[in-house]
Amino acid sequence: MKHGRLYKIAFALSIILIMIMLVGFFFVGQFKTGILQVYARQQDAYVKLLLDQINLLGEDATTEDITLILSTMDSSNTKYWTLSEDDNIIFVKNIQETNRYKGFSTATFFASESGLDFLNEMKLNYVSHSFVNLDGETYVVSGTVFSFNERGYTLCLMTDKDMIVEENAFLSADIMIRIILAVMCIMAVFSMQVMGHICETKEKELNSVIKHNTELNQTIAKLNHRITRHDMFHPRWNLYQESVLDSFIEGFENKGVSDFGFCLLSFTSEESRNEFLEDAFVYLDRKVLRFQLDEDPLMLLLLFINFDEEMIKNSMEHFYLSDRSIAGIRITKEGEDAMQVFHNMVLQARGEDQ
Repeated sequence: MKHGRLYKIAFALSIILIMIMLVGFFFVGQFKTGILQVYARQQDAYVKLLLDQINLLGEDATTEDITLILSTMDSSNTKYWTLSEDDNIIFVKNIQETNRYKGFSTATFFASESGLDFLNEMKLNYVSHSFVNLDGETYVVSGTVFSFNERGYTLCLMTDKDMIVEENAFLSADIMIRIILAVMCIMAVFSMQVMGHICETKEKELNSVIKHNTELNQTIAKLNHRITRHDMFHPRWNLYQESVLDSFIEGFENKGVSDFGFCLLSFTSEESRNEFLEDAFVYLDRKVLRFQLDEDPLMLLLLFINFDEEMIKNSMEHFYLSDRSIAGIRITKEGEDAMQVFHNMVLQARGEDQ
C-alpha cells in the first residue's frame, strides 16, 4: 500500500476521531441537562408540597403565617425561597435578605428576559419550572401562583445551577466520562499507527495473492456462466406467466405427456403468495411448474406432470395454508383439452369468489 493512501486513511480517521470527541462532549452536555431536568421536577414536587401545607392553614391565617413557614425552610446563598403578595416581594431567603428587597416588585426581582418569561408563563395552582438568569447566575426556578384569603401570591424556589452540576456524584460521573473519551482518543491514535504498520507488512502478501485470485475468479465466472445457462429455465427458479401456459402444455404433449394435474391457489395478500413461492422452492420438484394468472396476481397455478390427485394432495401437505386456499385440483382425462380444463377451473374459482 502506498504511503499516500496511508495518509488519506490517517486523515479520515482523524476526522472521525474529532467527530467522536464532539459527539461525546455533546452527550456530556445532554447528560447535564438531563440531571437538571430531573432535579427541577423534584423541586416542583417540593414546591407543591409546601403549597398544600399553606392551603391547610385555614381562613384565620395571615401572610405572616406563610412567611413564618418559609423562614423555617432550609436556605442558603445557592438555594432559597421567594414569596410575592400582589406583585410585591414580601420574603426572600431570610429576614435579613427580605429587608434588602423590601419595596421591590416581583418583576424587578426577576429583572431578566428569562425571569419575566417565567413569570408570564406561571399558572394558578400549577407548579412549573424554568432556567432563569439573574445577576450573571443561572437558577433552576420552580414556582406557582396561588390565591389565599382572596389575595394573590407568587411562590418560588430557586437553586443555583452550578450547585447541582458540581454535586460530588455528578461531578465524578462527568470526570469519568471525560476520561473515557480521552482513553478512546488515545486508543484510536494507537490503532491508526498499528493499522499503518500492518498494511505495510501485508502489502507484499496481498500483491502475491492478487494474480492467483484473478485466475480463480475467471474460472469461477466461466463455471457460473455454465450453471446459469443450465438453470435458466429450471422450474425451481421461475414463476411463469399464464400467457405461456399453452406453449408449455403443447411442448409436453409433443414429448408424449398426456397426464396433467392442475392445482389452483388463491392468496389473500402478496406477502402470503411470496411466502408460498419460497416454500415451493424447497418442497416442489422440477416436475411442478408455477404460473401467475394474468388478471389476478394473487392466484397461482401449479402444473403437475404425471401426478395423480392423491400425489398432488400429498405434495400440498407440506404447506401451511391458513391465509391461502386451494381453489381447485383437476387431473386431465384421456382426450380432454388441458387448456380448456384450466380455463374452466379459473372460471369456477372466480364464480365462487363473487
